[in-house]
Amino acid sequence: MHNIINRNSKNNNPFLSNPRLINIASLHFFKSFSTSVILLSANKHSHHPEYFAVEHINSGKPTTSSVINKILLNQNISVSDFKLKELLKVKSVEIDLPIGSTTEGKNILFEFTGKSKYKGFFGVYIFIHKNTGNKYVGSSNLLRRRIDYYLKGDFPLMGKFLPLLKKDGLEAFKLKIFKLDSSKFSIQDALILEQYYLLNKEFNLNTLRVVNVGSSKGQGVYVYDLTCSTLYYHAKSKIELKRLLKIHTETSTKYIDSKIPYLNKFLLLSYLIPTSLPSNLSLQELLEIMQKERQNMYTLGTRRSIPVLLEIKKGNTFVPSSPNTLNFDSLTSCIEYLRGFGLIIKRDTLSKYIKSGKEFHNFLCKYSDKALPHNFENVGLIIDEYKKSKDADSLKVNKKNKPVLVIGENFKANDNMGHKEGSKEFESITDTIKYFDSINIKLDRKTLYLHLKDGKSYKGYYFYYK
Repeated sequence: MHNIINRNSKNNNPFLSNPRLINIASLHFFKSFSTSVILLSANKHSHHPEYFAVEHINSGKPTTSSVINKILLNQNISVSDFKLKELLKVKSVEIDLPIGSTTEGKNILFEFTGKSKYKGFFGVYIFIHKNTGNKYVGSSNLLRRRIDYYLKGDFPLMGKFLPLLKKDGLEAFKLKIFKLDSSKFSIQDALILEQYYLLNKEFNLNTLRVVNVGSSKGQGVYVYDLTCSTLYYHAKSKIELKRLLKIHTETSTKYIDSKIPYLNKFLLLSYLIPTSLPSNLSLQELLEIMQKERQNMYTLGTRRSIPVLLEIKKGNTFVPSSPNTLNFDSLTSCIEYLRGFGLIIKRDTLSKYIKSGKEFHNFLCKYSDKALPHNFENVGLIIDEYKKSKDADSLKVNKKNKPVLVIGENFKANDNMGHKEGSKEFESITDTIKYFDSINIKLDRKTLYLHLKDGKSYKGYYFYYK
């Protein structure tokens, strides 16, 4: 049986009939639902986790296991009274930020998150804004890597918390870390504890009030309208999307999580937006809409046409009247304009430049606001909130960046980094080679790989993968 998502008619769907209700980023629109709309939601859409979460927060009632289980019902995760009580007994450590270079601060961080970002502990973390008391909560199966993501400051400015962290700096926050004992708890238990805190109104730096258990799995594709208020279809894979909706796998890869409208009418995401409402379009009706849109684009010659802006930056030698901004109906017409100056760039390359904000000979291309609904900035907050968790833990572990433990008599015992006696840990093979080069010991990759494999001594040192 196909996984069909049904759509309400425009008259019955409060999001479609009144776009002002779509303030997804703050979720305050739930408060303005009329009684009839709430009854409609309860009858036709048996579970709205974000609605229940906001309703519970506003009620001021205590958060129990039954409340959490009700909110997480559709995510196949639950908690018993006993397990929740055990989770709430876990004590946190509070760390003043920034940590700086002090041995004490680093040792506390390593003790509760792990010494390596490739191996370590799972748990929950809370950032507290010192001046306002506003809070942000998150969880991770690799706390060290996730905390490093915030401490290094190279994160994108999305959601509500990250721009504030960038603006006020680490010194404006305190950090609490809850390390969960793997002999008593599972990684999913960290999500339960995170959900418990999300149901506290003090955590108002979180855009969403419901954890997404499957957001990091990258499985399945969700098809939404451009406001993310209507969910048209959920495919379990890109292959299913190709088979049933005729969206080629390479095409879906390009559009998924990109915020670029597919056929100028749909958004393809890899995760569920809990605030979206299902529609009552059949699969065949949805396919017919897509096929008609494809045909229109072929007929008009505007297939894959997305309006773009071309900013002419200061110092541009091709256009004298800079800075200036030009409008184009599509990437193709923009590329043809650049070709007139003898500048050749492929469509895919220009698309990558747009996503990364990279300039091309003092030209900066952006997608036009005309291609997106008026409230797309708010929708972007909720999309970015999901992407942040996935991006923070997306670093691949392989032999090139896998940590290396080196044992040798020349290493000091109990050094400032808290390593064991006679050993030193390096984050990667490259870092290991650089260190030995600094002490005038020649060590290339081939030699290091050999001794990592055979475990034999090299100039008095032994090498192991951490």
